[in-house]
Formats: sequence, C-alpha cells, structure tokens
Amino acid sequence: MDFKVTNDNAELNQTLFQVTHGLYILTSTMNGKHNGQCLDALMQVTNMPPRVTIGVGKKSLTHEMIAETGVFIANVIDKEDSDSFEKVKHFGFQSGRKVDKFNDYNYELGELGAPILPDAKAFFECKVIPDLCVDLGTHSLFVGDVIRAGEREPGEPLTY
Repeated sequence: MDFKVTNDNAELNQTLFQVTHGLYILTSTMNGKHNGQCLDALMQVTNMPPRVTIGVGKKSLTHEMIAETGVFIANVIDKEDSDSFEKVKHFGFQSGRKVDKFNDYNYELGELGAPILPDAKAFFECKVIPDLCVDLGTHSLFVGDVIRAGEREPGEPLTY
C-alpha cells in the first residue's frame, strides 16, 4: 500500500483528523460566572477510581476557570438531538470572554457548581487532581476524578 508520508506539521495535523473521538461541551464555573466550549480531547484513564483527562487550550476562559477552581463537567452531545450542530456553534464559535454563553441558555448546576446541559446524552462531573496535571505549552492536560455522572436513554454520542 502506498501512504503519503510526511513530517510537515500542517500535514501531520491534517492526518490527525483520521483519529475519531467524541465531541463534548466542556463547562466550568468561577466567581458565579459559567462558561462552556467544545472539547474533542477527552479520554478515560482509569476505572478504579474513575478518572478522565482533558486537553484544554490555555487561552480559553474555560481553561482559566478549570485552573482556578479545579471543577469541570464534560457534557456528551447527543447525536440524535436535532440541535446538536447549534450547540457546537453556540459553544464553539464564540468566545466566553465576549459573550455570556449561558445567558438565556437552559442548564442545571452540578454539585460542584458547573453547568450540566439537561439535553446532553450523558455528563461527567469532575474534580481536578492538580498533581497529575501536565503543562503542554499551548494546552494543559487536566486529570480529574469523576465524582458524579449521569446518562440518558435513548441517544447516541456524537463523534468527531
């Protein structure tokens, strides 16, 4: 088989689109303000205790909130939700520094104060373990204990 082999960063990043994974709405809170953004870098890293890791760009408001409070919720987008693309646009195509994404947006608060999207397929409410987090330069890898989770039936997670 013939592969187009490269070591060029732009082409490497293009090839990385072959990696499939879920698309989530990552939410957090700080000083009474909530924010959310799209997230495609989430992975379960242990099952006892249940832990996940997320990769978040340092320039985002959500990163600032998670770094300050150690709290985040990963909301699984329901593929069968007819508004799934609107959610991606709402949380992914505008900055929380310029727009209050939760103004007039339906949500519930988790036990740690971050927003849960009530029409999500599932959610994972997490508390960051600071000693396990890694500075990746442009991003941070946050590792969190899943302290609470919820799942709704039917539905199917949206993949990216």
